[in-house]
Amino acid sequence: MTDRIAAFREKTLKEGLDAFLVYSDVNRNYLSRFTGTSGAVLLTPKGRLFVTDSRYTLQAQRQVKHAKLHLQTLSLLVELAGLLKKSGAKRIGFEAGHMTVAQHQWLLKQLPGAKLLPTRGLVESLRLVKDSEEREAMRAAARITDRAIHHILSFIRPGVAERDLASEMEHFMRRQGAEGPSFETIVASGWRSALPHGVAGAKRVEKGDFIVIDFGCRLNGYCSDMTRTVCVGPPSALQKKVYGIVQRAQAAGLKAIKAGRTAGDVDAACRRLISKAGYGRRFGHGTGHGVGQEVHEDPRVGPKAPDVLKAGMAITVEPGIYLDGKFGVRIEDLTFVTETGHENLYRTTKDLIVV
Repeated sequence: MTDRIAAFREKTLKEGLDAFLVYSDVNRNYLSRFTGTSGAVLLTPKGRLFVTDSRYTLQAQRQVKHAKLHLQTLSLLVELAGLLKKSGAKRIGFEAGHMTVAQHQWLLKQLPGAKLLPTRGLVESLRLVKDSEEREAMRAAARITDRAIHHILSFIRPGVAERDLASEMEHFMRRQGAEGPSFETIVASGWRSALPHGVAGAKRVEKGDFIVIDFGCRLNGYCSDMTRTVCVGPPSALQKKVYGIVQRAQAAGLKAIKAGRTAGDVDAACRRLISKAGYGRRFGHGTGHGVGQEVHEDPRVGPKAPDVLKAGMAITVEPGIYLDGKFGVRIEDLTFVTETGHENLYRTTKDLIVV
């Protein structure tokens, strides 16, 4: 945590800022480990403050170790304005994507003579490369995810509703220690499997269906994300063919991961294989995305994405083919970029699972 704050302070100084207000939930947690729902990290020329209200006194005392705790008596924004005025800061940075126009205008009136300077990505750029603590949290979340996909296989049968499968998976992951799902679980069967984000609905599984299961859990504040496609009964020739193409494309994308390459290189490896097979127009989304405290964060893994991969980044590889009115296939793994390739966080097979 000390290293994170020092790195962030260095970034603010390079931007010519003498104070910075971290207001967003995820970035506040990254810089403080505070998991409550109200508070702010405030860097000033006089030091580091963590500001919250009396509801979170005990929680903040236990979780926040590298900033001085300041308990607010007024509303959070009013308290922050008073602290900034008292600090004498003149160039104050804030997260442009996490402050409303009304909040910005009000702060300007409270801080005459100071400049409020919008920034983008200062904390997020630090979050790109996961440290050892973050990587272990994500490995632990991935282990629960592996267990969850194996658990749900015995529940898949004709007649079961998609939403019942999703509910069982989420309850299982909680019983395994997860804080909850990292996003709304996708269980899409039959024709609905051709919907890339077909969240679980009332449709009941039928014999011959492909089922796209896209899910993950949150553990110790970090997310996992996995997709597998399961067949209910023996697959048709077309289902086998399309699944095989996606499986090979996903393997090609994984092979393309290496520090120094770009996120676009990973996307191109998958997309090239799918296009050569004649299904390029059936793969409309990006190949993957970063994962961490949020299930979707930078870097984005899409066509011509310029982000250079660095060791310690966490990205997904999830190509798919979607045949409208028939079925869809997607296979997804979560990986850490390494200097020589990648570390796959999952052990679950990518061969077609038939139940």
